[in-house]
Amino acid sequence: MLRAFLILLAWCVAPLRADQEETRILILGDNLAYIGGWTVYVESAIRAQKGLSRAVIVNAALPGETASGLSEAGHAGGAYLRPDVHERLARALELFKPTLVLACYGGNDGLYLPADPERTRAFREGQLRLHAACVRAGAKVVHLTPPLFGADLPKVPVYDGVLDSYAQWLVAQRPAGWLVVDARPALRAAIVAAKEADPRFVFAKDHLNPGPEGHLLMATAIWTQLAPLMGWKVDVAMAEPAKWRILQQRANLLRDAWLAKIGHKRPSVPAGVPLPQAEARSATLLKEFLK
Repeated sequence: MLRAFLILLAWCVAPLRADQEETRILILGDNLAYIGGWTVYVESAIRAQKGLSRAVIVNAALPGETASGLSEAGHAGGAYLRPDVHERLARALELFKPTLVLACYGGNDGLYLPADPERTRAFREGQLRLHAACVRAGAKVVHLTPPLFGADLPKVPVYDGVLDSYAQWLVAQRPAGWLVVDARPALRAAIVAAKEADPRFVFAKDHLNPGPEGHLLMATAIWTQLAPLMGWKVDVAMAEPAKWRILQQRANLLRDAWLAKIGHKRPSVPAGVPLPQAEARSATLLKEFLK
């Protein structure tokens, strides 16, 4: 039993290298990932790793999505319920066949309400289901703790405390072999430093969705934990603006096409071009990025 556990643990922490197998990285999450800010910076750092410059990386995050399966009454003016990742997860894993999944949930799972045992249970069960599905599909999964809420406010909001409790539960799964990136403490410190350097700095005007500088802070806080967890080199430069825009264009092209191929129940999400066309165009953009 112990030997089997050690073998499994070694598999979980072994670095992903394209020269060992085709590296296929799938990003799942809600609107913070869908926007393609921090995700593009992290992608640029992954592509700076030996053997990973041409890794297959797709951001298939969906705005408003949860892992808990919960939705508040009257969401989107009553037009539709929040999407639930479990409605599409099996299709995403089967169609994309990832070797690594970055799962970024929690921000929407508490429905922006005070702590509640049932919502907490739903969040935990949703994460357990997501983890098990990825493992069954043969993919490593890295769970990212929820984003910060109200980081610019002078007093920590109640809902950020809810997200703290979700993060603490995820971190507590590490002894069970879970790969967890908790960027919240480092991100808080980075925001404090940014405000000291420029008192006008605002991380997120709406208390949740960061601006461009905030996404870079998020990416840096995530990368400093993700890289050593995966056996990657930490000290790499993320894409400069011109290169970042090329990579974002490519990421958005593939995101829209893959969301359409996988299918989902979230209205008003652009379908983009057919996947073969998106992949052909994305290959050209990748060559341009790697020049």
